[in-house]
Amino acid sequence: MELSESTDSAAKKLVLRPVCSLTPEELAALERLAHEYGQSPDAYLALESDRHCFLTPDHSAAMSVIPSGKYLHISGGILAPESARRQIVHQLGEYSRQTKCLIACYSIREQDRELFEEAGWEVTKFGEDTTLFLSSHSWSGKAYEWVRRQANSCQRAGLTCREVFPREMDTASWQSLTDVLFEIQRDDLRDRVYPQEISLLVGKLQPAMFWRRRLFLAEDSATSRIMGFVVANPLRGGKGWALETFRKRQDAPRGAVPFLIKWIVDLLKSEGVEEVSLCLLLWKDTLSYTGRRRSWLLYGGLWIGYHLGDLLYNTKGMTHFKTRFRPTLTNSYLCVTPKTTIFSILNFFAVTGGFSLSPRNLLRAIWRSLAGPIQRLISTKRESD
Repeated sequence: MELSESTDSAAKKLVLRPVCSLTPEELAALERLAHEYGQSPDAYLALESDRHCFLTPDHSAAMSVIPSGKYLHISGGILAPESARRQIVHQLGEYSRQTKCLIACYSIREQDRELFEEAGWEVTKFGEDTTLFLSSHSWSGKAYEWVRRQANSCQRAGLTCREVFPREMDTASWQSLTDVLFEIQRDDLRDRVYPQEISLLVGKLQPAMFWRRRLFLAEDSATSRIMGFVVANPLRGGKGWALETFRKRQDAPRGAVPFLIKWIVDLLKSEGVEEVSLCLLLWKDTLSYTGRRRSWLLYGGLWIGYHLGDLLYNTKGMTHFKTRFRPTLTNSYLCVTPKTTIFSILNFFAVTGGFSLSPRNLLRAIWRSLAGPIQRLISTKRESD
């Protein structure tokens, strides 16, 4: 497809800039675009201070970027009106050709998939989004028995939930609370294969850049000790919310996170919110999409990653957890130009922090995964003897 002269000219004006270098006016424009046009759970992460962005001169469109050498990783989709997205896709393609860089766009939704395919990009299913539509949602019936059981157990244990409003807190109180949040996060991640925050598709805890995010707490009613928290990002101008970060203490009552999620869903429904996202199930059912422009290299790699990478990322465990809330699942795509390579895949893992694992925790995870089969094998042998 031929690029118009205006598109080519606009592509030359695309300038990659650190978010921390934006003027207050530009930062406010980026926040407005993320809030108003964000369709995917990671769209609002464009405000993170260690990211870069493309922001058009007239502040009508933006994209969140993490650059790494000759690779640009764009997450959260295109933050612009639907009518402008086709031209932006062509602008990005032209930028790639001019700069000789590889561009990977994550979290592309179904309505924008064809725009990338028409422009010649590789389009591969990357996972599935999880959405609860609240107008008809209830927790009744056998399908939600597990959720109700977790909530009832936590109520008996004395757990309560509440929302806090950072803008209404004085500096000292907010600082004291954020210290507790970081403490809980460290405790939650301590024994994981990745004992630190993952980047790109997952948000970071940055209290100074909270903006319109919402913060919900679960705490012990007897001691007021905070046992867990959830950070929610706005979608579609606040018509939807993505429960993007959830953390708990290791000694929190069993089911603390499901209990808090249920409470948040009920609160948002009472406010008239249309949908709640439990965020992306990475690598889920990637083989189900057989589009004509998919990357065979990425297609096979994602399948291997889902099955073999469960040890590192707990992909199957997270899928099991989120689907217990019975969300509607929709495809999420990764679009690449000019072409996915082994090096671009390795760069993705480098950018996300995929190589920064804990050898100690990895060995413990391997032992736990082998212990069950070994015990069953021993039991079977004893029975046969």
